[in-house]
Amino acid sequence: MQTTNKKVRILNLILILITLLAIGSAAYLWFENQAKNTTHTHQKPQVSSPVFLTLKPFTITLPPSEDNLDINKILYVGMVLRVEDEDQKTVLLEYLPEVRSDVLLLTSKQYVNNLKKESGKLELQEQIKTALSRQYDAKHSVKIDEVLFTDFIIR
Repeated sequence: MQTTNKKVRILNLILILITLLAIGSAAYLWFENQAKNTTHTHQKPQVSSPVFLTLKPFTITLPPSEDNLDINKILYVGMVLRVEDEDQKTVLLEYLPEVRSDVLLLTSKQYVNNLKKESGKLELQEQIKTALSRQYDAKHSVKIDEVLFTDFIIR
């Protein structure tokens, strides 16, 4: 009886040790998995800094409004273009005479009454963004993300 009792005690001790090892291994693997998940969720995605191209201010004579009350009005406007990356900025700089010409032609068609309203200014921003977001040659395409007015004076 004593040998069976000793065998049972030794067997119980072995089973307890195996159980403790299994629990310890499971706990270790769980904590490792949790540590990996928290490092992945806390990593900040790489956000590229914005790329801006400042255009020299434009002075434009605006056409008279439909009611001819606002004749000989002049618009002084400065703007900054926001693009996706430095490559697109370089393309715009290479084609700067075309860019400035497009902006001048587009802006010179605006009526004073429209530009006095916020909706008119926002519409002009969208028109400029659409006009300048295009294929400049076979290799270079540009997408303007945003047109920002830095100066806007009507006299």
